[in-house]
Amino acid sequence: MNIIEQIGVIIGITYLGEIISRAISLPIPGPVIGMLILFILLYFNFIRVNSIQLFSELLLSNLAFFFIPPGVGLISAMDTLSGNWLKLIAVIIITTILTIVTTGWTVDYVIKRGEKNAR
Repeated sequence: MNIIEQIGVIIGITYLGEIISRAISLPIPGPVIGMLILFILLYFNFIRVNSIQLFSELLLSNLAFFFIPPGVGLISAMDTLSGNWLKLIAVIIITTILTIVTTGWTVDYVIKRGEKNAR
């Protein structure tokens, strides 16, 4: 697949997630549902990794650019955040720890599952 087709696949799946999110009125953002759909499609080999690899690599190599708008938003909201630094730091620390623990458990599960399947 060329890169234009790959962009179409990724954007189409993201759009499908958005449609599902709005149709069912889920509190989950459409792009998150789109990522779950993409994961399911990849897991069950409806889509091969190499069919979206070029665009995925392009997105990952330019990932830093996606953090610029939220950074500007934080700077523009500095007045609102100024009185809540302790709460903000506590939330950042707690969510970082939860993310690390959850990622560790997930990786451990996937490794153990892979070892079971290898036998």
